[in-house]
Amino acid sequence: MTTPLTADELRRRNATRKIFQIALVTRDLERSMKSWVDNLGIGPWTVLTFTEESVRHLKVDAQPVTVPFKFLIAIATVGDIDFELIQPVYGPTIYEEFLQRRGEGLHHIKEKIAENDLDQVIADYAAKGIGVLQTGWFDVDVHYYMDTEPKLDFIFELGNCARLELPVGSYSTYPAE
Repeated sequence: MTTPLTADELRRRNATRKIFQIALVTRDLERSMKSWVDNLGIGPWTVLTFTEESVRHLKVDAQPVTVPFKFLIAIATVGDIDFELIQPVYGPTIYEEFLQRRGEGLHHIKEKIAENDLDQVIADYAAKGIGVLQTGWFDVDVHYYMDTEPKLDFIFELGNCARLELPVGSYSTYPAE
């Protein structure tokens, strides 16, 4: 059993951490983007389609995904935070299961971890009994959804948060340019 951190230790540790993203799942990406723009003034949204052709090494519950899958992601940046909206379309990902069980809303919060530190950080979580729900690569960006929901009521994501150079035509924008 580990000794709890003191208030000062927590302050020092958290001063260097970087929360990168807040993500929600939705059944209707278009409706959600419109609602965020109309009600919060948040946008524009970069919309990407993720499939077995664009995501490498996708694993759900430590098992490689070997069947077709598709989910849509929309990202809008506000200050230093990316808001991400995710709509599952088909195939085995944790998003549809989450929607069926919990409904639309907060899915995960993502912390940026230096790529060379990811293995150790994941091992530290494993030592606390927190495993990886889903992982995969999109270009140079890697994600690890940690199984924190039983302890925190949401999923905590770790990743290198690589900035991607998206080729023209590989995404759309809402509202349209």
